Amino acid sequence: MLSMLTGGIFRGRSFRAFGGYAIAGVVLLQIAVPSIASLSPPSRFGFQMYSGLGGLRVTGVDDRGQEILLNVSAEVAGTPRPDLDWTTSLPERMCAATPSVAQVTVEQSGRQRTVRCD
Repeated sequence: MLSMLTGGIFRGRSFRAFGGYAIAGVVLLQIAVPSIASLSPPSRFGFQMYSGLGGLRVTGVDDRGQEILLNVSAEVAGTPRPDLDWTTSLPERMCAATPSVAQVTVEQSGRQRTVRCD
């Protein structure tokens, strides 16, 4: 039946060989496309759109002006996503979670927000 539909192109081993070549081609494409796309710098709505956003830096200062180590991983599930704006709500959350902190500064992708804790 298959030979009638394909005009006899795929007979016996040639059909198996075609399947092997098709699988190899798909694997090659899965390697080649990201490799070629990663040659260009990150751009908005591009292949690596979030890789150029930069990281998240959270610092805390106590009443004496000493920097305090803040445990961000206890307040954020997993790794902080770079596409979310952490400067809007994370400073208040870190103030509530760390009673000894007097001020929290969150820096992300060129944005910065400092909050004085009550």
